[in-house]
Amino acid sequence: MKRRSFISKTILASAGASFYIGNANATKISDQPLIKPAKLKKGAQVGMITPASPMSKNLFDKALKNLDNLGYQVKLSSNLNIKNGFLAGSDQQRIEDIHSMFEDPDIDGIICGRGGYGTGRLLESLNYDLIKSNPKVFCGFSDVTALHYAIQNKTGLVTFHGPVASSDFSSFTKDSFESIVRKGKKSFKVSRPKSWDRLQSTEYTYHTITSGFGLGPLVGGNLSLMCSLVGTPYDIDFSGKVVFIEEIGEDTYRIDRMITQLLNAKKFDNAAGIVLGVFSGCEIKSKDPSYLEHATLKAVLFDRFSKLGIPVIYGLPIGHIADNVTLPMGIEASIDTDKQELKILDSAVI
Repeated sequence: MKRRSFISKTILASAGASFYIGNANATKISDQPLIKPAKLKKGAQVGMITPASPMSKNLFDKALKNLDNLGYQVKLSSNLNIKNGFLAGSDQQRIEDIHSMFEDPDIDGIICGRGGYGTGRLLESLNYDLIKSNPKVFCGFSDVTALHYAIQNKTGLVTFHGPVASSDFSSFTKDSFESIVRKGKKSFKVSRPKSWDRLQSTEYTYHTITSGFGLGPLVGGNLSLMCSLVGTPYDIDFSGKVVFIEEIGEDTYRIDRMITQLLNAKKFDNAAGIVLGVFSGCEIKSKDPSYLEHATLKAVLFDRFSKLGIPVIYGLPIGHIADNVTLPMGIEASIDTDKQELKILDSAVI
């Protein structure tokens, strides 16, 4: 999914260290009891769906190869190859594919073929009782954020913000996916891959916006989608939560506008901490005609987040990048700015 500067001059903000543990009453991210799906073991049958945009032939072939390399058998949803403008079929067809994969007893897990656009159109018509009665691994990111929110909110099922089937499965991505979804590790550290030490792009640099330690259930997703769900019945309360955010291809003034929307909605007022992934393609380029009229990505993030009084870090492997970690929504996690890490504190599968 390709998501699309605001003020000139870099804004540097300093903030004291903070320590924030989530509200003791906020042990889950919705009113539903937390449900963990079964491990997605090697040899399992995985259902592949396209709940948003359609897949090209190249992406389709890549997705099948990836799932084969992971050791899974693949069943395609009935409407997977249908195209309806910028959507992978009609709303009803995409809903039917989601329902059929959850309902099918031979399907052990579901992975989205790609993101794109369109999942928000499905939320009102999904059968959440059916999904709740047939818990299984559900994985994807980008536009799939809307489905993570809705399923968590309405069923309590732990879903996985991780690669889509057509992602670039680097060794890092594969290892984290297998550690979280297949092995069900009870403790998993999310830190920057050593290979990033050689990267020159400022988008991949790590920086602490506010120092500290935070603890709480893990929630989050794509910034654009998070904004689109504010005010809907599918939004998630961030109180006491560790919130992760990623984005791609947005001008810095758009990043500022979306974060400001969440700030104005008081979304972060009682959050335990914020983990920002890599905002790929969001840094203003010097060759851009309006370069001097834009703030840097770092300046925008410091300006918008530094006054919250909770730990905030930027630059962990989350987002539209080759090294995209798998994160279980609803599982207890901690953020530690001194260690430059996010830590998953419990197994997400049974």
